[in-house]
Amino acid sequence: MTDWLHRPLGRAVFAARWAMVPIYLGLFVALVMLAVKFLQQLVALGVTLPGLSGADTVLGVLRLVDLALLANMVLIVVLAGWDSVIGPLTPERSDFADLGFGAIKVKLLGSIVAIAAIQVLEGFVHIGDVAIAPLLWQLVLLLGFGVAGLLLALMDRLGGGH
Repeated sequence: MTDWLHRPLGRAVFAARWAMVPIYLGLFVALVMLAVKFLQQLVALGVTLPGLSGADTVLGVLRLVDLALLANMVLIVVLAGWDSVIGPLTPERSDFADLGFGAIKVKLLGSIVAIAAIQVLEGFVHIGDVAIAPLLWQLVLLLGFGVAGLLLALMDRLGGGH
């Protein structure tokens, strides 16, 4: 490719990274919405706590953990994306970029496995009220996510990642 076309095209592609800014800002807004929902559920759990059974209390806490894990996933995506896409355009850099894409994938899949495990636990707490077939599918999905996470971690290790 000739130099008169290569240089402006390269600059245009490099500048196109700024198109990701609204997406990351939207994910930040979603993170704030998850925090608000967490606080709403925490207050609702606190208000109803005296009348709840032990199993219902556990389920309420598991729902809070579920929201926290989802918020962690959103934050990981925002930080990793910002550092890899927008970060090189700004003078300051964070230490998050040093993790590498493989480690971030494993962390995201770990959060997905934990969220799936919470769903399965909720089903097992109310095993008498839940149809067995959907619960088995949830268990199969959990095992599939777990195996995928192990394979990703193994591929990262074999590929020289940490």
